[in-house]
Amino acid sequence: MNSRKREFEDVLDPFEIENGWFILDPTFLQVLPSPSLDETTRGQVQTTIDRLKLNDEECLEARWGFYREYIDGHMTFALLAKWSPFVAAELKRQGLTADA
Repeated sequence: MNSRKREFEDVLDPFEIENGWFILDPTFLQVLPSPSLDETTRGQVQTTIDRLKLNDEECLEARWGFYREYIDGHMTFALLAKWSPFVAAELKRQGLTADA
């Protein structure tokens, strides 16, 4: 992601992002801005998603790979949380974990 960010100033600083600003669409595994955000923050989140290409084929395939391994029972939730913490957190938040 750092190579995608480069010198662009419109990408949110990861140390300033709050939990819940980015959400995961459980159907397509696309990263979206939370609908609960104010208009300004939602725009900044969308700009970050677009600039970092968080929904490009490479990122989607990575998320789908981890998600498939988890739902097929080949990966524990703890391992999913280690290798793909955003996917794990979103599945838990949405009540989509095996222990939910």
